[in-house]
Amino acid sequence: MIERHPDIEIYIKRVPLEDLTQWLERRFEVSDRKDIGETLKLSMTFEGAPLTCTVFENAAKGGYTSISFEPNNTPWDDDEACANEAYELFQLEVRCITGGWTTNAPVEGGWYRFTKDGRSVVNWLT
Repeated sequence: MIERHPDIEIYIKRVPLEDLTQWLERRFEVSDRKDIGETLKLSMTFEGAPLTCTVFENAAKGGYTSISFEPNNTPWDDDEACANEAYELFQLEVRCITGGWTTNAPVEGGWYRFTKDGRSVVNWLT
């Protein structure tokens, strides 16, 4: 049975960090920010539920920034919903896993790529 993902992770190509943090600050209540090299950790809440967002610049070739939310106390059920919102906002290429989650394990699959041409499935090694 497919269920809500326990965490969310997306990759955005060449997103300015300032634009990304502004989006996060509009969507969540940010209570703490720690910059550690190329990694940014945000302690946040959404509708009273705590979570951590980790932003890692240059996580993959081509200038992709990884954004992960743990646990998934977010407005999105899965990575695809988060990626779709990020693409609509930034109009930059966004990628996420195609697989869902079963009771305690990820479902294997490829990657969704969101671009001006829509959503497509690609093979991608991060």
